[in-house]
Amino acid sequence: MKAFQEVISPDIVDVLHREHEQIRQLCTDIRTAGRDRKQRPLTALRQAVHLHQLGELSVAHPAVRNTGSDGDTIALASQVEGERVERSLTELGRLGIHHPDFDARFAVLTGALLDHAEHQERDEFPLLRRYVPAHRLHMMASAMRDVRVMAVD
Repeated sequence: MKAFQEVISPDIVDVLHREHEQIRQLCTDIRTAGRDRKQRPLTALRQAVHLHQLGELSVAHPAVRNTGSDGDTIALASQVEGERVERSLTELGRLGIHHPDFDARFAVLTGALLDHAEHQERDEFPLLRRYVPAHRLHMMASAMRDVRVMAVD
């Protein structure tokens, strides 16, 4: 008889960290692509950042606000930073990959995106791990998926 295998779904910190890695990879893909091959990864990056932000705004940031004395300040700073990055990415998309300033503006945007991910990993993720029970972190990952499904439908 086979033993039961416990299946552990990723928690919200795992999911957000994995998304940061995917966003980093998309930035690399855009940076290294030829001019005519940037549009597809740029579209994927815009969608990835939008869904990531949606999940953070709906689930992660509210949970961070309830942690420790600095939670509210950290969550608000991260929210403002994320919204700024998403707006810049939208503006860059409107500018278009054929604009002469695209690569320079994308380099600045990439720096802001990577800084934002680093700030979250350094400031928010430890608060979630420290103050939010593990079972709730798993439930938050599920809630974040639900928010995204509703937004896409």
